[in-house]
Amino acid sequence: MPKMTTQPAGTGRHVTVHATRLTAEAFQPYGRVISTARADLTRKDGDFTARLHVSHRVPAVIENINRHMDHSQLFIPLGGAPVVIVVAPPDQPMDGFDPSTIVAFVADGTQAFTFDAGTWHIEPRALVSDTCNLINVQTRGYERHTELIRFAEHHVNVALTIDVAGL
Repeated sequence: MPKMTTQPAGTGRHVTVHATRLTAEAFQPYGRVISTARADLTRKDGDFTARLHVSHRVPAVIENINRHMDHSQLFIPLGGAPVVIVVAPPDQPMDGFDPSTIVAFVADGTQAFTFDAGTWHIEPRALVSDTCNLINVQTRGYERHTELIRFAEHHVNVALTIDVAGL
């Protein structure tokens, strides 16, 4: 399980998330690591769409987190570049969201993965380069069913720490 520390910071709250290697078992509460077995994709309505997603380098501070209540989402890394995945459990409410439930994983660049419907997440981010390319599969009308939390509005600072040597 990824390590995380929480401490007060000034008038707000400071949370530090430490990323660990992506494994199917550790990621199971949030989605699936794609393997040779079929993985279900779910949707309530609309068509699935696929697009090339250019992701930027992982930030030191996580400013927002969002979720899609109506569908799962699939990411397929291209080019073998490692990506950072930041998620929180789908049972976390929008009002009263606990940032200490955020965890982070590093995918090695060969692992495709899904976010289950309702899983809080940021977009996957490049670890070692300025950008990386992924195929993003999700429903066409995702904006209608997206919930977004901006941490600054709640006086929360979520820092991300990645020890590449420890992976």
